[in-house]
Amino acid sequence: MYSTIAPIIWVVITLVVLFLIERWIHRHMQGIAYLLTGSLQWSVMLYALILFPGVLLHELSHWIMANVLGMRTGRFSVWPTLQADGTVRLGYVEFYKTQRVAPVRESLIGGAPLLFGIGAILLIGHFIFQAEALAETVIIGTPQALRLAASNIFATADAWIWLYLLFAISNAMMPSPSDRQAWPLMGLILVFLLILAYVVGFQQLMWDTLIGPVNQLAGYLLLAFSITIFVDILFIVGILLFEFVLTKILGRHINYG
Repeated sequence: MYSTIAPIIWVVITLVVLFLIERWIHRHMQGIAYLLTGSLQWSVMLYALILFPGVLLHELSHWIMANVLGMRTGRFSVWPTLQADGTVRLGYVEFYKTQRVAPVRESLIGGAPLLFGIGAILLIGHFIFQAEALAETVIIGTPQALRLAASNIFATADAWIWLYLLFAISNAMMPSPSDRQAWPLMGLILVFLLILAYVVGFQQLMWDTLIGPVNQLAGYLLLAFSITIFVDILFIVGILLFEFVLTKILGRHINYG
């Protein structure tokens, strides 16, 4: 039983890790931007500029999904704004809710940045870095294998440009709180359907039918999340070093509380 659902469990674990990493990166990038500019407004602009490719993909994914699902869209913006509660809104897409907007459709629109972001990460990983072969090398786990994997990554043409794109996309793909508004209701609907399937005796049929495709999907998600975590760790090291140097030069630091 555990071996069957292990990929799903690992997907959940890596997704939580990614969420925590993203929060750390966003806070420290905003802190560094404030150290550099000394202005809250300009720090927001600099922070948004660094993540611009990811922000653009995030908002485009909302717009595309809304139109695919037949929703009428309004204004589209990738201009960052500082909210009253101190958070930063990097962009937005307006779509007009009607009685036809069921929780499923709203959940898909809200989750589109994660879907598109994962797709972009897998495409870059596959076509640029041959991620599947790298994953097999890393699994070996020896220092020689890890050095070979790292050298293959940095030997790729324009490696740092692609790594930056992976960084920007992965750190802008998580749905915002407003994107997740319909998810609790969607979750309740799914729980109700699972309970109904159990009551009428379909649970074993559903398990036998779905576990294969779900595990295959989990494998792709694990690959995408593993690539993201690896790239984020590279940039976290750079962020820490840059912030350390800035605090020494400027004689002040950010208290993240």
